[in-house]
Amino acid sequence: MDRTSVDYAPMVHLYAEHLQNIRTLSIQASLATTSNQETKATLCAKRDFLTLEHEGEKATIRLPVSLGSHSDVTLIIPAPPTKDLTFRLNIEERPDAAGALSNGVPSSEIILPWIASDFTPETAVSCATCQTDLVRRGQVQQWKDLPSEGWAEMMDFWHCHKPDEPHGHSNEADNVGRGFAASSKLVARPGIGLVGPMDFLLAAGDCPELELQSASVLCPGCHTCIGVLDPGTEGYKLRKPNLSVSVGPSSLSLDYSHEKWLSSALLTAAESQGVRRLAVYASDDGAGNAVSITHVWLFAPDLRIASSAAETPEAMRVLKVLYRDDVATDYENLGKMSGVEGELEVSKEEWREMRSLLDQSVKLLPEKARRFQQWNVGLLKRFTGDDVSDLRGLSHSP
Repeated sequence: MDRTSVDYAPMVHLYAEHLQNIRTLSIQASLATTSNQETKATLCAKRDFLTLEHEGEKATIRLPVSLGSHSDVTLIIPAPPTKDLTFRLNIEERPDAAGALSNGVPSSEIILPWIASDFTPETAVSCATCQTDLVRRGQVQQWKDLPSEGWAEMMDFWHCHKPDEPHGHSNEADNVGRGFAASSKLVARPGIGLVGPMDFLLAAGDCPELELQSASVLCPGCHTCIGVLDPGTEGYKLRKPNLSVSVGPSSLSLDYSHEKWLSSALLTAAESQGVRRLAVYASDDGAGNAVSITHVWLFAPDLRIASSAAETPEAMRVLKVLYRDDVATDYENLGKMSGVEGELEVSKEEWREMRSLLDQSVKLLPEKARRFQQWNVGLLKRFTGDDVSDLRGLSHSP
């Protein structure tokens, strides 16, 4: 998400974000030297681009929302010389606005690739690193969405309070056929693939070539860790970010960036637990005695932004978070944290990658927008409708 050269220091850094709730476009610019009479900011109405010129250098971004203007507009630069410029523009959104991210997806929707309805018996799963086949076509005959987090607890509660059933009238067998039963016991059954937001749960017999090392599931081709053995079901829980999927014989095998998967993990965990803050933790050793923790506050779950420090001037859909690390603790103390904070357990590799991505994303932000009180500010890209449109078009085609 940053420029190729880590030492690159632009004269102009432009950043814009669409504040949807108040219909405002917030624009910030950081200059290497103070502004002067030659400093100029221009909105190009034709394509919704903003260009800022200073000391012979230009920076251009495409605005994350259409302004609907019919002519170019020159923004007024504040009179006192400054290195930090701020503009706020009111937006009158149009139903047919052709902004950079006008894909019609409601801001509250969490888009996830690879849900059960995307798949058929002809779906194949491979390793994203080396493309080794992990689940061959025809191996899994049915794909079903996993119940939401907390399902087992709800079923236990229901069992305690359910009315008496007539003899010989039970749906238990039907539920077992779905891969899970009212006994709140998930079962990894041969021929049935269970699909969660971040994982596939598969019977070991459906992917016999996978290697097992302790509780880790390894790709037989490159020996990358792609999942874990799930002790509750004795099935293999394969992590989606490590996989590539071909939904049918005529479709390409697709994989997605780890960054978007990590933002989805944060969003789905926060939604299922009804919180906006999460303690994201990973065990430091196999015994699980010590934990690395990053506290993450989902400050703006769905934001459209543009930055001149990005690889492209196009707008992006992101999750904006505040985050800070905690000292290593143990699992017993983890549950004693604030009641308004949820929990998300990830692998040590995913925790490191999340921290690295958040630290790198700061380069997209102007200098003064990189901290909020004792928190760091970070951005993670989110999935958009474009990420799944081809996938779902292929999976539902005749």
